Amino acid sequence: MSPTTRPAADHKPIAPVDLAAERAAVGPALEEAVLRVLRSGQYILGPEVEKLERDFAALHGVAHGVGVANGTDAIAIALRSACVRPGDHVVTSPFTFFASAGAVAWIGAKPVLADVELDTALLDPAKAEAAIDARTTAILPVHLYGQMADMRAFRALADRRQLALVEDGAQSHGASRDGVSCAQLGDACAFSFYPTKNLGACGEGGMILTRSDALAARARRVREHGSPVRYTHAELGTNSRLQGIPAATLNVKLPHLAAWNERRRALAARYDAAFRGSAEVVPLARRAGAVHVYHQYTVRILGSVSRDAVVEALKAERIALAVHYPSPVHLQEAAQPWGYGPGDFPNAERLAREVVCLPVHPFLSDADVDRVAERLLAAAAGRS
Repeated sequence: MSPTTRPAADHKPIAPVDLAAERAAVGPALEEAVLRVLRSGQYILGPEVEKLERDFAALHGVAHGVGVANGTDAIAIALRSACVRPGDHVVTSPFTFFASAGAVAWIGAKPVLADVELDTALLDPAKAEAAIDARTTAILPVHLYGQMADMRAFRALADRRQLALVEDGAQSHGASRDGVSCAQLGDACAFSFYPTKNLGACGEGGMILTRSDALAARARRVREHGSPVRYTHAELGTNSRLQGIPAATLNVKLPHLAAWNERRRALAARYDAAFRGSAEVVPLARRAGAVHVYHQYTVRILGSVSRDAVVEALKAERIALAVHYPSPVHLQEAAQPWGYGPGDFPNAERLAREVVCLPVHPFLSDADVDRVAERLLAAAAGRS
């Protein structure tokens, strides 16, 4: 049956996110939260931000949350607060959104890349250790797609080599692995609240979580021009304060996060069942002990049909797939000064050719997921 002759219900658009459905689920509370901030006149930091800092930190079992303007700032400020200085080297992943490594360079340090595990796309602890040199002061593992990196291995490595350990948790709100959550083993963890995240603001936002009183105090100082007290500046900082309206909307959504993540896991299990035994569509591995929150459900396209052809075939079916990421970090033009080139990180380069992310947001129906899986299997086998 061609796309034009399928029933209308079988041809409705399916997108990677559905902010309208999320808004419908919590809309009145969101509107009241925004009005509450407008009436208060406390638009920058204030009680909504303080509540979010407390509650988001408590969710992850750590003492401190520091709200900042966005996820990129969260990484940069966390690294600075962990005493990464200009000229230092920070080991991180070549297969992630560019901001992970870009934030390292933005503070004057150098990103030193190490390849990822082919089956998970997560930073490989052994390859990270091999990349450490005399100027390395920190490791920045990325919790990609909603699955945490092996933080017990990275904690042991950081302790053994006396390095700071900062986590990029931008895609892993509420995730855990081997019984620990983000920020429980790292010195700090940086989160993004970009609207499409598992916990997304109505606007931009970020958060640094940490167990350390000293690191939290420095992060709060750095986010306000290096000022511990108004008009007193102890160091050069920046202006990166979380605003009241995004924080208020996050406070509305936070109580729903666990249920939304659980729905993502249920949809992922449905995809797993559909793809079991397929040679052309191979999901990335979930490690034993990992509580995955499926910011993305990611598969590798391994048959004779290219990944890009598969994406186009599903686009014709009004199913929007996403490619995160079509180019590894080290092959971006902005990364040229770091001295890498094609072939340096073969797993990252292969994944960039093969991965595709399927819709997995919590407002999909089981039938939606079944349709995506059916059409993807057909397209990858050349039957579309």
